[in-house]
Parts: sequence; structure tokens; C-alpha cells
Amino acid sequence: MSEEDPQAPRIPQKGIFDGESESPGSGNVTKNGQVTPLSLMIPTFESVQTLPTPMTYTPPGHSAKSPRQALVISKRRGDAVQAAKEDVVVQHRVVSELFPLPEAAQQRVSSLPTVSESSSTADFSLSARNDLIEVDTVDDQEILTGYMLNRLDVPMRWKKVKQIGSGNFSNVFLYESVDPIADPRLKLVSVKRIKYPEELVNRRALNPQLAKDLLSRLESSLSREISILKSLDYPSIVKLYGINNPVFITSKKPLRDLMLREDKLPHCDMIMSYCSGGDLLVAATSCNGKLEVSVIQRLFSELVMAVKYLHDNNVIHRDLKLENVLLKFPLDAIIDMKDSPVYLKHNLIELADFGLCKKIEPGELCTARCGSEDYVSPEILMGIPYDGRLSDTWALGVILFGLLEDRLPFDPPPNASARQRNRATSHRIARYEWKWFRLLNEDLDAKEIVQHTLTRKSERWRIDQIRESSFVKSTADALPF
Repeated sequence: MSEEDPQAPRIPQKGIFDGESESPGSGNVTKNGQVTPLSLMIPTFESVQTLPTPMTYTPPGHSAKSPRQALVISKRRGDAVQAAKEDVVVQHRVVSELFPLPEAAQQRVSSLPTVSESSSTADFSLSARNDLIEVDTVDDQEILTGYMLNRLDVPMRWKKVKQIGSGNFSNVFLYESVDPIADPRLKLVSVKRIKYPEELVNRRALNPQLAKDLLSRLESSLSREISILKSLDYPSIVKLYGINNPVFITSKKPLRDLMLREDKLPHCDMIMSYCSGGDLLVAATSCNGKLEVSVIQRLFSELVMAVKYLHDNNVIHRDLKLENVLLKFPLDAIIDMKDSPVYLKHNLIELADFGLCKKIEPGELCTARCGSEDYVSPEILMGIPYDGRLSDTWALGVILFGLLEDRLPFDPPPNASARQRNRATSHRIARYEWKWFRLLNEDLDAKEIVQHTLTRKSERWRIDQIRESSFVKSTADALPF
């Protein structure tokens, strides 16, 4: 069922380690006995052609580019609280203190509809793009007509309330039903509106073969995301309720079929479940490092159960991160309900953004280099075939560390020198270079999970082992789902 991933760029095996033979700190030894720094041999993501997800942080301003501008923002962002209060929640990367990558559009992407899982003739990638647009200024569309997956013949209408998210490849809006609806879940919905690359919108200026290839990649990824979301049914995973055009459900080539009817790119609105609490990144940073471990345990355990559901159904997410964990209720409300029966009976999160997900066969390895830099595993960095399940558990370790330490594990350490701050994130990841600071002397069960996930792939825990860990098991056992 799965397509073969494109062959990832290979790099010389000298100077890198595969997690099973060489030690993390080893490098190339020259004739005079000197060791070449490992950083000289580790591939980076400076080329957007090699990694199709933006490895980015905070959007740059219009002023002259200066890498040091990113360092004036403190780790515990006060503006995260303010951002949560605004109508438009632009999901910027606000945790890392690293320098932005050169010439990369500094935005977080909420979905990536152009990852190719097969060989492509295109010589460019759509990662880190800031020239993607919505067709026909569809932002002004106040009334949305959509069709439920189980009733594609019955149109329903919603009215736009406000924009609640923005990314490179989609915008997200809150819509409210204007028709009588028996299902209360459909009263308020989030609508993920796909944006298209400018080359496709103005494809007359693009080489016909490149336009065809680009359209095919977009169509394949979009269809894969919709197909997998349709097949998932778990409380802690975002729900796809409907679509604005049934062709996206019934056709294997929806974009091309719709473009045959009228020579323009069709609107694509995915009608999904709405989470009023926003994402976990904004919620966690608003706590300024004071999020209780018991709350972390509750939320993380549910996230583990969601990922276990995916892996049990041979689906890998490939973009697990704090931004993609949505809260069903505001964090303050979740904290207040700790002593309520609802706390363990109702799902509190929904895992979202399946733009990079993939259905795989048991034992299948992937080669597509995709993900978000702070959460990507070393084997993806090195361009070697990787187990998508183990890359997902690596990302879970990054998420748990971030919640516990109030910073991500491969950010420059709090006491970093200028030289350490200049070191690339990929360098620290490839060397498994992370340390506890706030929790250094704390004896927590949660630390065991991090120790066994942010490690070599041969030693890394799978999702079942995380599920059975002392930090997760008691909470997961108490959940009714």
C-alpha cells in the first residue's frame, strides 16, 4: 500500500556514527593523530531541498537579517501568553534560541502537503516557503458549504468566526454552524484551508513538467492525509468530519479532476474537530516553567496512548511536537478539574497535523527526510533509512523533556558559551548532546522515558515500552480509551 520513499542523500560514513558502532563523540582521525570535529561531517538542513519541513523558528522582520536578533528573545516567552489571547494565533517557533537558518522563511508550518514519498523529477522543494497563497482570496468566504464524510449528498453550512491559526501551507479558521445540527460536535468546527504554491496558481510561468510534478506531489500528500484521517477513530486524535467538496473524498486524483471542470486550483477546506485550549506549546510557555508534573503526566500519558493507537494501526506521524498537541480545554480549566471525575474520563488533548503521516508495512523503513528540526531523530539527520516508529518515540522524548525542563533538549544549554550557541541544532542531535538542568537532582519517573528515547536507535524504547513505564502506566490504565 505504501509507496517507496525517495532515496535520501547519503553522506560518507566516516565521521558519523550509526548509533551502534561508534561513540557519539568520535570523529575522523588524521595522520598526525588530530581529530576532525564531528560537526564537519554532519549534514545540516541549510538546503531546503534535502528536508521538506521548515527547520525554522521565529518569522523575521523586514529589517536587515542579523542572526543575533533571534537571541534577544528569552527562553520563557512572555509574548506566548499574549499570543494566546489574540484572535489570530500564528504558530511561530518560540522555544529555541538558535540562530535562524540562512534564507529560510521563518514560520512554523501547520501541514506540509508536498512531501514526496516517491521519486520526483522536480529540482526544488516547497519547504520553508512564504509565497504560498489561497486561491481567489477565499479568506473572505464568510459562509462555508461542506459535506460530512457519511453524508456526502447533504450540504451543510457554517459561518466564519475568526482565524485561529496560520502556517506556510494552510490557514485554520473557527466556523460556527448556521443550520440546525443534532450533533453538538459540529456546532463549532475548525477549518483547515490549504494554501497553494504560487507556481501552481500562476503555472503559466512554470515549466509544464515541473508544474505537473508539483501538482502530483501536492495531490498525493493531500489525498494521503485525508485518507489516513478518515481511517482513524480515537478520542485523542483530531477528527476529520467533512470536506468542502466531495471530490476530495471520492476521487483518487481530486485536484486534476476538479481542474478539468474549471481551469483553476480548487478550494480545499478540511472540516475538523475544534479544540478551544489551543496548542500545548503556547499553553506550556504561559506557565513560565511552573507546569505541575502531575498535569504533565496526565497530558503526556494521553499523548502516548494516541501514538500507540497510530503505531498499532501501522501509521507513523513524523511530525510530533508541542505545537501539534491541541488542548480540548484551556490549560487553566484542565488544572482546575484535577479533582473532578472528568479529569480521567474525558480526553484532554487531540493530536493534530497529519500532513507528514504515512501508512507503513510492519518492518518497513522510510527514507524521506522530513520532520521539524528540534524533534527530528539522528538517523533522519544522517540520511539513512529509519524506523518511523522509533523516530516518533524520539520526538515523544523531546516533548516530555520540553515540558519538564521548560526548554527543548537540543537548544543551547542555559550556561552555553558563544561558541556553543553558534553550534547547529543538528550537531547536538547527532551527538545526543543533551543534559538535565532544572531537574538534575530530581528523582522523577519521567526522566526514565527521556533517557530511553533520546538515545541510539538500537537502545531506544518503542511506544509499548513507554506505555508500560512507571510514569505513564498508572494514568494510562485509568483512562477509559
